[in-house]
Amino acid sequence: MYGMRETGIAVRSMAAESGKGFRLLAPFFAKLSRVALSGALLLTGVTAGTAASLYNVAKVAVDVTAKDAVVARDTGMAEAEMRAWDILVDRLVPPHARSRVQSFTHDEIQGLVAGVAIGKEEGSDTRYVAVLDVRFDPYAVRRFLASRSIPFGEDQASSISILPVLLQRDRVARDEGAEWQRVWERLDLANGVAPATLVTPRDDLDARTIRELQAGEESAYAALRSVYGYGGLVVATGETVDGVFRTHLAGEDAAGPINAVVTNAVDRHDLEKTLDEAARGALATLETRWKQRLDMAVDEASAVIDQRGALFPDHGSEGAGAPLGRVGAVVEFSTVRDWQRIRFSLQRVAGLNDFTVETLDARAASVRFDFDGSADVLQALLAQYGVALYERDGTLVLRTR
Repeated sequence: MYGMRETGIAVRSMAAESGKGFRLLAPFFAKLSRVALSGALLLTGVTAGTAASLYNVAKVAVDVTAKDAVVARDTGMAEAEMRAWDILVDRLVPPHARSRVQSFTHDEIQGLVAGVAIGKEEGSDTRYVAVLDVRFDPYAVRRFLASRSIPFGEDQASSISILPVLLQRDRVARDEGAEWQRVWERLDLANGVAPATLVTPRDDLDARTIRELQAGEESAYAALRSVYGYGGLVVATGETVDGVFRTHLAGEDAAGPINAVVTNAVDRHDLEKTLDEAARGALATLETRWKQRLDMAVDEASAVIDQRGALFPDHGSEGAGAPLGRVGAVVEFSTVRDWQRIRFSLQRVAGLNDFTVETLDARAASVRFDFDGSADVLQALLAQYGVALYERDGTLVLRTR
């Protein structure tokens, strides 16, 4: 064995919300959800490129019929944006808080869309068929989620390789296996929280090696990695067993060793649908594993912060959620680099204007700025840069995490 552990069948349902409750910031702070806490812990150190890719939802397929071509196209575009929004929420919102996300209308989210790119497009007098890429505005989405007290994270796993293999009667299927490969190619593997690159099975791959891998044989995994890449590698083996389609995920992803099975019902009249649902379920398993790993990190870190007791006082204020307007704050830092980081972060926050430095010494600075949102929104926006915002004796205080 090489350290594989059984993870069981993955499920899409999210864990129940933690009963720890929310901390409150005083005296003029809005009620603090775990937006800022999750953001500070999950967003620290995220590069602009990584964050931007998470907000791109590619390969959204729509097929709409309406009374005429214009209505069909408009309806298809709106449907693609809504589907992309659901995918984005699944990416950003941690499992413990997914049940907190309500259903939003297209009118509510269309302002968050930065652009739509057309991959494929067909139409008739009454039908619109397309594959679209939807790009969301990161800053607008962050503010949207933060203003609704929905926690989010932008930590993306390191990319792995996925090797789709289809077995039939203990042999590697070649022709049928090509369709299994194609359904994986139609997934948006590049932009999710668990990005991946597909690799194609070689002609010399045999079922025995796959079985040895599933049994946890270290030599089998080492042999496959030497052929298909030395980074993380997950073999996604599809197989129909007793009338059920099983996808066996074996190898190692960004969350660690994996040996898990995902099952799907077989649609005997539509094999492509069966394979498509199986591939999506398998990818969801990998994404959930990564997000659950982050959830554990959040819980551990939040416990440490609670023990310190200084960042999140146990009292709130009336008038929470009001715009801050023109405020002053104290910036605490131990190095020049920390000071530069906080200053740079403040200057990048959307909606924060007229930033000025009033006093500056070796360990602290007094600053003043205008912010058109509430304190909890500012908290969440600063958290993406690893900057903590809290209140001490009626004064706003900022420092790096």
